[in-house]
Amino acid sequence: MPRPVVEVRAPQPGDVEQLVANMRDQDVAEVRAAGRDDLAAVVHESIAMSQLCWTVTVDGELACILGLSVQGTVLAPIGVPWMLGTPLVPANRRPLAKLTPRYIERMLQAAPHLVNFVHARNTVAVHWLKKVGFHLRPATPHGPRGELFHLFEMHHV
Repeated sequence: MPRPVVEVRAPQPGDVEQLVANMRDQDVAEVRAAGRDDLAAVVHESIAMSQLCWTVTVDGELACILGLSVQGTVLAPIGVPWMLGTPLVPANRRPLAKLTPRYIERMLQAAPHLVNFVHARNTVAVHWLKKVGFHLRPATPHGPRGELFHLFEMHHV
């Protein structure tokens, strides 16, 4: 079986629509649990707020869009990493996992402290975050609907 061709590029017109049309159910549930129902608006806003942003394709099909918004101050920047994906992400976890350290390192160079929240029911994302070295705190109610989220974080060492 041939290896999938994984490509990483800047987001292009049409990427948001492709992502929203094929978004993983757990990612849709996470966005809604955070109090947002307009998926396209969330992705457009996330891209617009990101200092780093990439679209990942597998065999030419959109797998995910991820990015990093840098907040805080010049002396104490805090990076907010995010990723929303399609079923191609769990279906291609090995080739995608090989890319992960390179992009986490680029995020840590932009902001030495990465932090965000992940929906406790987003088991694929929770597992991946642990596997790539993020520390997850116990789930607590978060957002306007009070659903359980884990705060996750990583510090540059």
